[in-house]
Parts: sequence; C-alpha cells; structure tokens
Amino acid sequence: MDFDELKESISDLTREKPFLFAFIGIIVFLFIAGLVILMIQTTPVKKTEMQAPEPFTQDSPILTPDSLDIEKEYYPTRIPENQWSKEDINTWFTYPEEETMAELEKANDKTVEGIIGAAP
Repeated sequence: MDFDELKESISDLTREKPFLFAFIGIIVFLFIAGLVILMIQTTPVKKTEMQAPEPFTQDSPILTPDSLDIEKEYYPTRIPENQWSKEDINTWFTYPEEETMAELEKANDKTVEGIIGAAP
C-alpha cells in the first residue's frame, strides 16, 4: 500500500462515512492528548533546597548600589563612638548663639509652666 492508495481510502471514508471519520479523529486526538498529559504528569519534579539567609550582624558590610545619588563619603550606618574626637568637634559642632539660647530658655519655661500650672 503506497501513499496514494492511503490518501484515496481516507478520502472515500470521509465521503461515505463522515461520522465514523469524525469519531476516529476525535479518538486519535484524545489518545494523543492523553499521552501528552501522562508524560507531563509523570516527569519527576526537581526539588530545590531553600537556603537560609545569613544572619545579619551589626558589623556586616552594607552593599550600596552604584549610583550617582550616593556620594562616596556617605555612610548609611556606622558604629558610633562613645566620644567625639577633637577633629570631629572642630568639623561638626557649632556653638549656639546667645539669642537662640534665650529663645530656647523661654520656650522651656513656658513648657514647664504649662506642665506645672497652678500646682502648690
């Protein structure tokens, strides 16, 4: 039986018995779909092991992204010193002006008076 004879017999089947041809087509389709589903369901699932993240410590280095927004001298966190060095004092500390201290004293007195009120 060659290809032409097979093609002619299928053509005769579709003309003479279209319902039988449709039924055989549906059966073949369901058989192939069942094979595909069976192959998918029986493939073993690869188990991936979850690795616990490393615990965070205060001394862990901070990974900052390379960006133009973050300056090289910027430190998101640091281990604080107990005391300022003389260099830090000269760089960062500014002595308050007398006017500012007087305003702060008045504000503190007003707050204390509001808390105490007319207490004996």
